[in-house]
Amino acid sequence: MSEEPSSESLSHENEQGLTDVPIPPELIQDIPEEKRRELIQFVNSIHVEHSSGPMPPPSMLASYTPEVQRIIVDESVQHGRHRMSLEERVITASIQQERRGMWLGFILAFALILCGTAIILSGYSAEGLALIAADAIAIAVVYVHDRRSSEG
Repeated sequence: MSEEPSSESLSHENEQGLTDVPIPPELIQDIPEEKRRELIQFVNSIHVEHSSGPMPPPSMLASYTPEVQRIIVDESVQHGRHRMSLEERVITASIQQERRGMWLGFILAFALILCGTAIILSGYSAEGLALIAADAIAIAVVYVHDRRSSEG
């Protein structure tokens, strides 16, 4: 009966110069010795690199020809410019929308104040004052809400 390999024997450098992966013996005890060595070599040969974004990691980029490297870098630069232009358009549109909203709010509030004044001059002072007061309250609520949302 063969002796069970210890975890120490699975984590030393083997005869091919590869460092064995520390594998718990109970996971591979039922595998024949030659298959065990193949499995350990296979596990040792797996190398994973992760990158995010349009540029590959430098080690991977260096493996390409100079022409392909230039294409990848140019694509990355073009991607960055495109993304920045999109962000600029979104910001510009947001600013324009806020300005438009402020002007429309001003026009609406001014029109309601004029209507309230006209109602007061027609002899309905309570109704006219109520319209002007409701307008003032609405403006105050919008102002306070805007302040709280910009602070928070």
